[in-house]
Amino acid sequence: MTALADPDTALAAFAGERARLRALAYRLLGSVAEAEDTLQDAWLRWSAVAPGSVGSAPAFLTTLVTRLALDRLRSARVARERYYGLWLPEPEVADWDDGAEGGPEDGAESESVPLAMLLLLERLAPEQRAVFVLREAMDLDYAEIAGMLGKSVEACRQIMRRARARMAEPSAALADPDAGRRLAAAFAEASVRRDYAAIVALLSDDAQWLSDGGGMVRTAVNPLFGADRIARFLIGVQRKRGLSFRFVPVRVNGGPGLLTELGGSFRSVLGFDVADGRIVRVYQVANPQKLERVAGF
Repeated sequence: MTALADPDTALAAFAGERARLRALAYRLLGSVAEAEDTLQDAWLRWSAVAPGSVGSAPAFLTTLVTRLALDRLRSARVARERYYGLWLPEPEVADWDDGAEGGPEDGAESESVPLAMLLLLERLAPEQRAVFVLREAMDLDYAEIAGMLGKSVEACRQIMRRARARMAEPSAALADPDAGRRLAAAFAEASVRRDYAAIVALLSDDAQWLSDGGGMVRTAVNPLFGADRIARFLIGVQRKRGLSFRFVPVRVNGGPGLLTELGGSFRSVLGFDVADGRIVRVYQVANPQKLERVAGF
């Protein structure tokens, strides 16, 4: 039995699991803020657990965070259906010098989840997402998952089969860090120079630009497809406003990324998917509510 004899013991047990729990909540919710709120709710409930009543602190906390996140996810799905424009996950941003592993706050594993994977997870119903994450990311067996969700083992296996079918499109793998960083730097330089040919050369022919402004700032509401259209968009924004971009290289969810400034003001976070030496997808997160933890970076 895990005895929680005093607040210090409870705090130590929770602190030891916090990074893993945060990674779980972020994978389930796709939002840093909601993941942190979920952990806060979990801590409040954990601190009230009777001493000696828990057999395994990690299992209890995993179950608690999963169920709390599922409640939030069900409400979030309704809000996202009404979202203005394209919804993108809230990015995890870290300085390049921090290394590929470790989150901006406490070494959480969540930073290494590609934005592409988080978008694929949006295809899943809440219970499908929970089973998929617990099985694939947390490496739990079906018996453990069944106990956490209050379902049979066979039901969880069936949910997993359906989840995998909906996740048929492979997620972009993390590119070689140095190669990805060089591509992001070259993209930034070409954009500042307004060099159409250079931008196009860095993008795959069928590249995509996905923007999330949440209806609060002006962005490309619909996805942009093709290197030509993306290049003209980047150059057009600067010409129209009579300003030039400034970029700061960062890691975004473990991959190459940039902080974007225009006219001296922080505007957005760009994350990149890279394949075969070219940029295949650019994620622009410009919704101010999703950048509150990044603005003071």
